[in-house]
Amino acid sequence: MGCGQGRVMTRPEPVATATPTLRLRRAAVMCLALCAVALLGSLAGAPSAHAHAELIGTTPADGERLDAPPRQVVLEFTEQVRPVRDGIRLLDAAGVVVATPEPGIDGSAVTVPLPELDAGGYVLSWRVVSRDTHPVSGAFSFGVRADPVDAAGVAPESTVAGGSAVMSVLRWLGFAGLALLLGGTAFLLLCWPAGRRVPAARRVVWTGWAVVALAAVAAIPTHAAHVAGTGISDALIPTSLADTLTSQFGVLHLARLGLLAAAVPLLLRRALRPDEPPRWPLAALGGVLAGGVAATFAGTGHSASGIWPAVALVSDTVHLSAVSLWVGGLVFLAVYALRLRHVDGLGGGLVRFSRLATAVVATLVVTGAFQAWRTVGSLDALGASSYGRLLLVKIALVAVVFAIGGLSLLAARGERPTRLRRTVPLEAGVAAVILAVTAILVITPPARQSEAEQAGGPQSEVLALPEGGAVQLKLAPGVVGSNELNITVADRGGAARDVAELTVKASLPGRDLGPFDVHVIDHGAHFVGHITLPFPDEWRFDLTVRTSELDAYVVSTTMSVGAARS
Repeated sequence: MGCGQGRVMTRPEPVATATPTLRLRRAAVMCLALCAVALLGSLAGAPSAHAHAELIGTTPADGERLDAPPRQVVLEFTEQVRPVRDGIRLLDAAGVVVATPEPGIDGSAVTVPLPELDAGGYVLSWRVVSRDTHPVSGAFSFGVRADPVDAAGVAPESTVAGGSAVMSVLRWLGFAGLALLLGGTAFLLLCWPAGRRVPAARRVVWTGWAVVALAAVAAIPTHAAHVAGTGISDALIPTSLADTLTSQFGVLHLARLGLLAAAVPLLLRRALRPDEPPRWPLAALGGVLAGGVAATFAGTGHSASGIWPAVALVSDTVHLSAVSLWVGGLVFLAVYALRLRHVDGLGGGLVRFSRLATAVVATLVVTGAFQAWRTVGSLDALGASSYGRLLLVKIALVAVVFAIGGLSLLAARGERPTRLRRTVPLEAGVAAVILAVTAILVITPPARQSEAEQAGGPQSEVLALPEGGAVQLKLAPGVVGSNELNITVADRGGAARDVAELTVKASLPGRDLGPFDVHVIDHGAHFVGHITLPFPDEWRFDLTVRTSELDAYVVSTTMSVGAARS
């Protein structure tokens, strides 16, 4: 049957009656569809390992004892960050806040000017917003002519977890509304033009529009409270709202609302008018607006940071748009279009939707494979980690959807709507299972991280010097977070040996990070340094040993850093 051919020939069927079985089936289909829509947030933006900004190092170093007060503190992150208003605080040993000027930002470094400090221990707590719009926080300590104090418990915690939960609900509502808005409108225009005469179908599209808009409005003050680390009751603090509206998160949400407003006349006067024939220029304009709305979701997710962020943003935008077309179309097809009183008006819409769904699922495979590469990294990790095994289950379920979709396509081309009433709900059900597996993947440590978690722990390496002797390097505890380096230089006989100078650089080649200078304290033949390692992986350490004014040697090694242990 061609794409443009007309009426589907069916056998006479009895007048539809709302039997309990039929009502139960429709309710089940609607529940499955809504579950699928609610989990779109997970599918659209499965986070890559360590997507947030991470603190790489500080000057002074964590735990360092200084002979003179520093003039400033520098925090180096893996990416550019934005400090939260009043989010950086300096406290003395008694817990009293020491006033500091506004911090400065230079690339991925945050500089905090300091007043003249008295002798004693200090803790600097910090809270910043990473490029994916999510807040991260921490604390470190140093001492001025005194031992550092313990920084534990100083980092602001407040009610961040509650704010994060509300943000997740609002994000899911936004995805749900987008599926009904984008997928429903596309289905009515491309597959079921006669459906625009069905008031209930038009109301569903407008409901999707309202849900996206309301979720965006509610997300702004909620995000302000989340970033500030305050409770939801403090969400309307004017200063926090102003900061949020001028941030990447606020700008993208305002852009989303603007795009939704621009779509209103298009929906009212063209797309949803029963007497208005579909026009490709208007459809293209609607596609641009819909893609823009999807991009505002991607820009506030994990794809905004990590490796290849620009490609990830495009991939997530395409991914979310494709899922919306697919799930929204399934909702309209299963709940409305395949009803007995509407099926004759479908015409060639079944074939068109089957072709659209095939292209959509192929798009999901491509974009999903890219996300899998970001989070898995290697084929070996597929079977060696929980994340990889779950991903294999998801791939198998996608194959099942392809098979069911093939049956649906054959039924559509064979003009068998009765069979479609069985295969389409089944396709929606398997899609809901796929989304459920994806939701589990979101909370499962990515395979890149899982592989690193198997390593780690205190380690020691002995590196030979070309002129004789060796350097012993010890790393403890060898997990993500603050680590101590102990370095001892020995002569040919194994006795401790003084050297003119020793410097250390750390880098993470797998993520193209570094090299970073590691501050070490010279104790003659023994050096002690502290470094914050943000990622579990194979870290490289390059040691430059200057044995005289003329002789200097570089020795290198790698050490496995594991995930932080609870």
